Amino acid sequence: MQKVALITGTGSGIGKALAELLLFENYLVFGYSRTNQIKNKNFTFTKIDLSNLEEVQKIKFPKIDSSASVILVNNAATIGEIIPLDKKSETGIIYDYNLNIIMPTIFCKKFIQSYRMVKKLIINIGSGAANKAIASWSTYCATKSGLDMLTEVIAEEKHKNLTVFSIHPGVVDTKMQYEIRNSDRRYFPLLDKFIAYYNDGKLENTQDIAKKIYYIVQNAVKFPDNIVSLRDVKIK
Repeated sequence: MQKVALITGTGSGIGKALAELLLFENYLVFGYSRTNQIKNKNFTFTKIDLSNLEEVQKIKFPKIDSSASVILVNNAATIGEIIPLDKKSETGIIYDYNLNIIMPTIFCKKFIQSYRMVKKLIINIGSGAANKAIASWSTYCATKSGLDMLTEVIAEEKHKNLTVFSIHPGVVDTKMQYEIRNSDRRYFPLLDKFIAYYNDGKLENTQDIAKKIYYIVQNAVKFPDNIVSLRDVKIK
């Protein structure tokens, strides 16, 4: 059976690590990002600014075999500028919402519509910030909360042949964590905590996170809840 994955944000971090793992597992992988470092005959790259909704709306997903299974991973996101809401630019607010919630919503809609009769799985990469108010993370917390609710609503709609999860990866060694550590102490009260995560070796490796996500892909029936924290996922 043909296995297909569509992944946003494959230029680096979790998206890149997951794309590489799925290619190793003989998936056909389609990556959507501004940059690309992956070279593989089974990888198709679409260069796109995912915050540009005109470009997003023009995306056409690939045609696949009727016996295939297909995964959508909405991974691309931004933490935005780490400053209080009143100091954010309106352009920045729009950018954050476009990338973090409007784009994934459109991709979910296109995915369900494109593959109605095919076995399919949506994985939205969420965050524990969906459930916790963090000063200077206004747009990130709000959009990740929205992504969790989008996931729950899609599940409630009971689309044919569809399973959907929002996965919270935890603190992972990515570019986003670098941005957090380099934020302005005046505006981010938790700065020392995130610096300590890095200094104490508490950041998760992107390859390990990819392996946990793939475990969920392989064992979706073992996860009855639509919101999954990877801290609770144990693999050998």
